[in-house]
Amino acid sequence: MLIYKFLAAAVLQFISSAALAQTANEETEPLWEAGVGGGAIYEPDYPGSDEHKANGGAAPYIIYRGDIFRLGDGSIVKGVVMETERFEFDISFDASFDADSEDNDARMGLPDLDFLGEVGPQLTINLGEYHKGQLELELPVRAVFSTDFNDLDHRGYVFNPEISYGRDDLFENFNIFLELGASFATEELQDYFYQVEEQHATSSRMVYDAEAGYMGSELSVAFSYGITDRLRLFTGVQVSYYGGAANEDSPLLLDEITSTVGAGLVWSIYESDAQVPIR
Repeated sequence: MLIYKFLAAAVLQFISSAALAQTANEETEPLWEAGVGGGAIYEPDYPGSDEHKANGGAAPYIIYRGDIFRLGDGSIVKGVVMETERFEFDISFDASFDADSEDNDARMGLPDLDFLGEVGPQLTINLGEYHKGQLELELPVRAVFSTDFNDLDHRGYVFNPEISYGRDDLFENFNIFLELGASFATEELQDYFYQVEEQHATSSRMVYDAEAGYMGSELSVAFSYGITDRLRLFTGVQVSYYGGAANEDSPLLLDEITSTVGAGLVWSIYESDAQVPIR
């Protein structure tokens, strides 16, 4: 099912960001791993929505930590162009779920929101070690596309600077990851979420012309716990804030503060004998 494909992407993001394959005493990790991951995510229908949806399922996953091509290692998939002890420059991909407008009161009668994919360059700056954890600044600029798997449409560009902190073994087998970021989008993407054309206006939904600019901010906290060497539990919460957003007056941006929660299990079944340095 298509939902499994995108849940697998979400699981891989949790794995990467929570540093699930690492411990404080290790210097290497497997070149590749394969296993099964599954769980559930409860999130707003779209940024600033006052209604939520749940997505869940299970899927096989593969992590590959090559010198240039990496899968499930800091992103769903990426190609590393340049990497030093302080900087990394790569081309990476991200994705998010769709939303049916008929299931959302504010969007009733509007076109559905399709699955979104993002691809583009990212600069990661290693800011050093703080309190036994790693601090990084990520500067991704990505082109955004929507698809219902019949058509593919360009939806503009997004700049999403983030500062992150990850620490392995906060307690025994317990890792934590924190991230604070903001989003800035071109008018095409803002239109996709917040514009209301005249033919879609109602007595409770006025015509609205969306504009480019600041989209919102997000604070994320993720945890992982190693039940065994091969089985790991993960969970996380993300709080988004839209106060001061370029389109906070849109009739489709209804909640100034929204939250997303997710949880699941990852079972690593196979891993390579070949090892690579932990980056």
